[in-house]
Parts: sequence; structure tokens; C-alpha cells
Amino acid sequence: MAGNRFIAIAAFLASATISADEALRSNQATWAAAAIQTYEYRYRKVCDCHRDTPADTIVAVEDGVVVDVRYERDDYVSQMPVNPDEFQWFRTIDDLFSLVATAEENATTLRVSYDETLGYPAYIYIDYDHSLIGEEVELEVLEVQPGG
Repeated sequence: MAGNRFIAIAAFLASATISADEALRSNQATWAAAAIQTYEYRYRKVCDCHRDTPADTIVAVEDGVVVDVRYERDDYVSQMPVNPDEFQWFRTIDDLFSLVATAEENATTLRVSYDETLGYPAYIYIDYDHSLIGEEVELEVLEVQPGG
């Protein structure tokens, strides 16, 4: 009898899980349905260069385009603006979905979780090659503030 219960639980869990690609598409659809094109989001990117005190990065997006970026950390007197010439290196939420999609195809390890309400990638960890050090991407989206 206990064996049948185990099989039933295993079958339920197998049917309840979805593939990483299905999760990506579903959450991307949730984000698209929210129709948020103007927003500000805050994320923390972790790297070995400042693992203990990473700065938060605040990215402002208008109509799907990065229009402002600044750094904030507890030990900064004020937020530090990023030169507009560097905005090309910062991602929109749609770009984060693209990052995850590309990592699904190319990464050795990919871990991602999504915001339950808006569907955006809330945590991303990518290791493209276990034999290399420092090429990993790890970031956590701390908040998204829709704008007007």
C-alpha cells in the first residue's frame, strides 16, 4: 500500500513540473500581458569582485528603451549615475528574458525563478562553462516599479 502512495505522489509531482522553456514562455507572456513599457527596476548583480558589498543597479526604461542607470550602495553618499554612453550594457526586462532564453541553449548551468505576479525573471544564475572562473552571471531583481 505504501508503494502505491509513493507512485501516486511521484506521478503527481512529475505532472506538476513544467520545463524551463515552458516556464520562460509562460512568464514572458505574463510580463507581456501586463503591458509595462515604462518602469524602473532595481537589481543586484553578484560577482567575485565585490561579493560582500555589491551595489544595487537601478535601471529606468521608457517605451522599452534604457534611459537612465545609476548605482546605489549603503556606503555611497548618493546614487552614482552611469554615463549615457554606457546604457547599451544594461538590460531591460525583455532583455533579461532573452538572456535566459540564450542561456537555456548555451549554458552548462541555469537557475532562474520568476516573479509570481508580473512574471519577470526575479533571480538568474548562469554558468556558461564549469571549467572557467568568473564568466558566471548571477543577478537578483529586487523590485520593479511601473511608471507612467
